[in-house]
Amino acid sequence: MQWGLKVLVVGDRPVDTEPLALVLEALGSDVEVTSGGTTAVELAQLTQPHVVIIASDLANADRFGVVRDILDRAKWRKPLVVALTAKGDVDAQRRYQESGVHLTAERPVNADLLCGLLRRFRALLADIENFDPMI
Repeated sequence: MQWGLKVLVVGDRPVDTEPLALVLEALGSDVEVTSGGTTAVELAQLTQPHVVIIASDLANADRFGVVRDILDRAKWRKPLVVALTAKGDVDAQRRYQESGVHLTAERPVNADLLCGLLRRFRALLADIENFDPMI
């Protein structure tokens, strides 16, 4: 299945980002990976992804501020933002949701959950008049 989604994966550890990027690419997504908060905001503004996945804690950045900045600087459409949190980190889940994240999931992420979410999001985008998934 070719999804045609542009996905930005943000994480400071390759162990978090590389497997995720490989799966998403195998499903036909155009994936960019970045490791830093400021870089993530700039890359999101430049590439205008359909989906942003925050795949780690961004230890050297205000991870919640990064989410707010990505959403605030989005041009013609806001991306779907998914944050992967440490198991049981209810405070991070709450703060992510307050910053605008659409969905939080505990790491390690259930691949079926993530694929199902992206499949549904892609279907919703396809319903939008004149949506070209290859943009």
